[in-house]
Parts: sequence; C-alpha cells; structure tokens
Amino acid sequence: MLLEVRDLRVEFRTRDGIAKAVNGVEYAVDAGQTLAVLGESGSGKSVTAQAIMGILDMPPGRITGGEILFKGRDLLKLKEDERRKVRGAEMAMIFQDALSALNPVLTVGDQLGEMFVVHRGMSKKDARAKAVELMDRVRIPAAKERVRDYPHQFSGGMRQRIMIAMALALEPSLIIADEPTTALDVTVQAQVMDLLAELRRELDMGLILITHDLG
Repeated sequence: MLLEVRDLRVEFRTRDGIAKAVNGVEYAVDAGQTLAVLGESGSGKSVTAQAIMGILDMPPGRITGGEILFKGRDLLKLKEDERRKVRGAEMAMIFQDALSALNPVLTVGDQLGEMFVVHRGMSKKDARAKAVELMDRVRIPAAKERVRDYPHQFSGGMRQRIMIAMALALEPSLIIADEPTTALDVTVQAQVMDLLAELRRELDMGLILITHDLG
C-alpha cells in the first residue's frame, strides 16, 4: 500500500478550549488508485491532508495520535529534514486557491523551474525548459511564450493547471488535490478533473481527491 492513515487524531488549542478537528481518521490509497475524501466544510478534510504533507501549523495544531504510513514508513516519526525530502519529490499537494498559492511577483516559469533548481541542481536555463515541458503536459496553450507570464495573467482554470504542473514536477508517487475545482465554472471543473485522471493513469500514481461534492 502506498499510503495508509491509521487512527489519525488532530486537535487545536483555542481560547475556548481544545477543538478536536480530526478524530480517528483511517484510509488508504495505492499506486494507480484515486481515493475521494468527501465531507462538509470544517469536517477536517484539509487538516488531514496537511498532517499527511507535514505542513500543519503546530502550534496551534497538534497531532495527538495515529500513524501516517507512506511506503511503509511512519511519516510522523521522521525528522523535519527527512519530511522535506518526501514533500515535492515523493508526494505533492494541489491547493484549493491557485491565485493565493502562487507567488504574484514571480513568473510561472520561475516558480515551476525552482523545483528543478532546488531538488535537481539544474541551471536556470534548463529549469526554464523543464517548466515549458510541464506547461505543455498540462495543456497550457503557447507554453513557450507564456512561461514568462505572471499568475494574474492566467485564467482561473489555467492557474489551476499550473498548480497541477508544479505538483507533477518531480513525478511524485502521490498527489493530494484539496478541492482543486472549487472556484472554477462547471466546464473548466470537468477539464481539470479529466486531466488529473489522465495523469494519474499515465504516471501510475496515487491520487487523493478532497471534495465536498462529487457531482
């Protein structure tokens, strides 16, 4: 099994006391599979994803129990530098609001290329070429010209494709998509979902789709 979440428990300390955001969540996903995690807003879906990725704000959050087994290793027992090696390279996350997640003062090419400079030691020129390849892969038209554009110059659907490209950059085994179509119209939602399904099959990766509605 690629990922197993066992009896995960997360709580937050607030002025009014302790809020139990996640109380015994369990699920599993293997390579080539898609797991849909459904729930109302505030039910702990995103908190669970952040705990898996190791990006939960602590404090105020705190993981009080459970295991997160990724390729047989309990991520909760790894040191932070070891967790950083897993993020991006082995598992990645597509965030809900692409405009907030992307840096507004850097071109999309710089942001995509940074993954290859930091993790693969590529030159900026080679990293830019890889950025164009990624943009082509997620079907952004005129990628070679648009690689120098800034996030605000893209539509919501195209920004979400850029987020998918960033998640795919290092070809991780697992991608967590946190309500990736929330702010998009119905037609674009379908295109993004079809793209994710196609890439999941092509790369034989695990996909966790967090959503409040499968319709």
